[in-house]
Amino acid sequence: MREQFIGAGFNVVSGTEAADVCVINTCTVTRRSDAECRRLIRNAIRRNPGAKVVVAGCYAESDREEIRKISEDILIINNSEKDKLVYLLKSQKSNSNAEVSDTFSIGVSDTMPGISGFSGRTKAFIKIQEGCDNFCSYCKVPLVRGRSRSRPPDRIIPEIKRVVLNGYKEIVLTGICLGDWGRDMGLGLPRLLDEIERSAEGEFRVRLSSVEPWYVSQNLLEKVASTDMICKHLHIPMQSGDDEVLKKMNRRLKSGGFAELINRLRVLMPEAAFTTDMIVGFPGETEEQFRNTLKTVEMVMPVKTHIFPFSMRAGTKAELLAGDQVPARVVKERISRLKHITDKLETDYKNAVYGKTSRVLVETQRDKNTGLLTGFTDTYVKVLFQGSDELRGKLTTITTARSG
Repeated sequence: MREQFIGAGFNVVSGTEAADVCVINTCTVTRRSDAECRRLIRNAIRRNPGAKVVVAGCYAESDREEIRKISEDILIINNSEKDKLVYLLKSQKSNSNAEVSDTFSIGVSDTMPGISGFSGRTKAFIKIQEGCDNFCSYCKVPLVRGRSRSRPPDRIIPEIKRVVLNGYKEIVLTGICLGDWGRDMGLGLPRLLDEIERSAEGEFRVRLSSVEPWYVSQNLLEKVASTDMICKHLHIPMQSGDDEVLKKMNRRLKSGGFAELINRLRVLMPEAAFTTDMIVGFPGETEEQFRNTLKTVEMVMPVKTHIFPFSMRAGTKAELLAGDQVPARVVKERISRLKHITDKLETDYKNAVYGKTSRVLVETQRDKNTGLLTGFTDTYVKVLFQGSDELRGKLTTITTARSG
C-alpha cells in the first residue's frame, strides 16, 4: 500500500508529522486488537484534522459499522481492494458527493509491481499466500481473509530478486497460512524453496514465518536442513498440549503427533530453534488439561513461546462455548505458571549458544544500554557484540559472547 502511494507521487511522512492521508491497516485476531485498531483510528483523526483516514485490513472487513461510528468520513476498504487503494481514494475525492459503495468490487489482483523495500527495517517480508482453509474453532481469520490461495512463483521470485538487489540480506516468507502455499497449484513449499535457491542471486538468507504443524512435512524439514540459505528456525503453533482441548479447537494434530514432529526436526537439525504459540483458558479447559499442556511444553522444549489468553471472536465455533468460559483470574494464574516454564527453556537455549560461531544479521540500531551492535542468528536469537557501524544491515559471522 505504501508503494502504491509512492508510485502515485505521494510522500511518506513519519508518524509525528501532519499527513494528508492516514492509512490504518487493521487486525481482528483478538478483542484487544480490535480495541487497539479503534484507538489508532481515533488518534489519526485527532492528530491530522482535515486528513483523509483510510481503514483497511481484517477489522475493516468484519466490523465496518463499528468503524463508521467513529466517523462517517472514513474510507473503509476490503482486503480484496488493497491493491487498488490509491485508485479508490482518488475516485472518492473526484466524486465527493458519492461515497464509495460497500459493494464496490475490484477483485483480487496481483498486477502491482511488488515490494522494493521496507523503510527502517533490516529484513524484507514477502507475502506468498493469502487466506486459510483450517477453520480452527477460535479463529476469525478465515471469515475475513477467505479461502487459501497462493501467489505463483513467477510473481514471488522477481520480488525476492528486487529486494536482494536493494540490499536486504534476510527474506521472510509470510502468509496467512504459509504452509499451505502451492496446494492450489499442485506444488508445495519445498518446491518454492528449491526455486528460490536456484533463481535468486546474491548473499541472503530465507526465514519462514509461522507454519502449522500438519504442513511441516518430512520433505520440508529435509529442505530446511539441506541448505544454509534457509534459517534453522521454525515457528510451529501448538496452541494446547491437551488432546481434548485440541479437538475442541479443531486442530488437526494431537499432542503426541506434535511431539513426534519436533523429535524429527531435532534429529535432522539438533541446534535448530523451534518456537510456538499457546492459548490459555480455552472454554472448558480444566486444571488437569492445563497440566497436560505444561507437560507437553516441557517435553517439546520450545525456544520461545508466545502465550495468549483465549479471546472470544464473534462468528467462530468457539463462540458456542461462551457459557463455559474460564475465569479471568484462573487464566492469569495459568499464564504465569506456563511462562515460568517457557522463560526457563528460552534462557537455557540462549545459554547454550554462548561461545559458538553464528551467522548474524546485524540490525540498524545499537543496543541502548551497552552501545554494542545487535543482531539475530539464523535461529532467531538476539545477540550483542562489538563491531563497526559498517556491519549494519549485513550478514556477518561472530562468536557469540552475550545474548540479548
